[in-house]
Amino acid sequence: MKEMPSIARNGILIETADPQPEVRKNAESARDWEFKDEAAYLYRMATLFKDRFLDPIHLTDRNRLPDPVISFRNLRNLNTLAAYTLARNPQGLLYEISMNTQQYEEKENDGENHMIWIFGRWAQLETLLHEQVHLWQQNFGADPYKQGRSQHNVEFVEKSESLGLHPKPGYGYHTRLADGPFALVMKELGIEPPELPKTDEEPNMDWYKWFQDFQGKRRKGRSSLHKWTCPVCGLNARIGIKDNPLIRHEPCEIKTGHAVFFVQADGLKHTVYKDNDSEKTNSPP
Repeated sequence: MKEMPSIARNGILIETADPQPEVRKNAESARDWEFKDEAAYLYRMATLFKDRFLDPIHLTDRNRLPDPVISFRNLRNLNTLAAYTLARNPQGLLYEISMNTQQYEEKENDGENHMIWIFGRWAQLETLLHEQVHLWQQNFGADPYKQGRSQHNVEFVEKSESLGLHPKPGYGYHTRLADGPFALVMKELGIEPPELPKTDEEPNMDWYKWFQDFQGKRRKGRSSLHKWTCPVCGLNARIGIKDNPLIRHEPCEIKTGHAVFFVQADGLKHTVYKDNDSEKTNSPP
């Protein structure tokens, strides 16, 4: 009998942990959370899409496709529907799919308030599957996303098309209502497709946004960024922090011969610098 190698005797057992089941359990049982029902529904659908579309066959030479961690947060862009997190999220979790809370509205049903995806279930599930294709590509794809390259490359588009989604190459928005395998599953679930008006032009946005525009229901976003302006030339900048960013505008400093700080664009007068103990003020143009 051969002696066990020293590296084996002195080594440390490698254990892998999968926190996703507990994260999911917590989300589905959080009774005081407005997105509890949505989380439970999307987790079920993510499992269905994995089993039917993305990893239907158990293989012996690799692990199965990881289940996503589904989160709900304000992505600070009304044009964004959802996002797949390539690295670990702030809690150290992998495979996160974030649904943009800006795409929800609160509606009352049977005396209770519920968060409803404004574009409807069909469009919402197209969005979920789209993000799961990103998860599939990053784990099993031959050409996963790399920094500086398109997030919606040929492999991503081909995989999506095989499932019935129609993302625009290089951009990712869905130019047509999903069909194929996706539509068959929707029919099984009793989810009816929206009746879209006929058009010969391909929209330059997701079909569900275009449909809202057609109906005159498209919302206008409200930026959560704070606007600051140069008091000398009027150059504007939007910044995500509330406190004074202390940004100086060098071209206007050269022109005026004194320090020029950006001021908050609120129409009021602001002190921008002091000279010989005498406060100088400017107001946004």
